Amino acid sequence: MRNKCENCGKCCLETEMILSPQDIKIIINSLPNNIRKEDFTFKNINEQYQLRNIEGHCFFLDYSNKECKIYKFRPQGCKFYPLIYDINKKKCRLDEECPRNNLFYKDNQTLRNECQNVKMFLKNQLNIKIN
Repeated sequence: MRNKCENCGKCCLETEMILSPQDIKIIINSLPNNIRKEDFTFKNINEQYQLRNIEGHCFFLDYSNKECKIYKFRPQGCKFYPLIYDINKKKCRLDEECPRNNLFYKDNQTLRNECQNVKMFLKNQLNIKIN
């Protein structure tokens, strides 16, 4: 298997991925076809931009082959995945919905380091208060 996520795409189904202003800018500037923010985002009830779903999957998922059309410049949250921050439990964890989460972050030190990166991203890029 070349890529841990190859031929899966489960994380792109009914996505709730929050986007930073930087994520949006990178996507717009990286696509050659005059895409607008409104094409692939919407504002959620917390006034945060989120990836838009179409027909039950991420706007950028090529559903026929389960590949991300923007993988090289995908949002930061997608890069961290399957590592997520559980706000209620105030800790990072691997998303149980990812069928291959055991293939990521093999050692505890890497997991701890990446968790710190997730927290910094949430705090600095998304302005989410975490403890």
